Amino acid sequence: MEEKKLYHFGAWAGFVMALMLILNGVSTFIPSAWLHWISRIGFVLAGFGVLPAIWRQIKEHEAGWATWLTALAYLGLAAEGLLYIGQASLNSNWLLFGGLAAWAVGMNAIGIRSKRWPLGLGLLGIVSGLLLFAAVVANSIQPGNIVNLISAGLGAVALYPAWLIWMGIRMLKGK
Repeated sequence: MEEKKLYHFGAWAGFVMALMLILNGVSTFIPSAWLHWISRIGFVLAGFGVLPAIWRQIKEHEAGWATWLTALAYLGLAAEGLLYIGQASLNSNWLLFGGLAAWAVGMNAIGIRSKRWPLGLGLLGIVSGLLLFAAVVANSIQPGNIVNLISAGLGAVALYPAWLIWMGIRMLKGK
């Protein structure tokens, strides 16, 4: 069942990748920096959804090559993403905390929903992620403001390390 979900996610991510490539082509004929930028970032983000599904389909047949080539593709997507994020007129530091925040909220929500993690662990991770996200938003409004300092301090210095320690102990116990 989980494999089917991975393949469905990968399929939809592949459809988004295809759409982003088409939009990128359109941006060649209808010059639009915004459309070009969105199409490239969308391509990269969707690519991160496609790669695990494709890797999963072929890893039993050629585990070494499949893993190495997939790692190479991740590296290529990451390099492209960094290139286009660097071209944004926004402060790209949002990725440092924002990407981790999205991961923390999403993974912990899945952990709670699947009953794979204790409720307390999942909630700790979600609150940590929300605080990291609050730090990103506050910093984009005014760098170094008190909301930024408090949310980053609580999220990154207190709660997220506590979550990592709790998760590490669970993994050492084989959970």
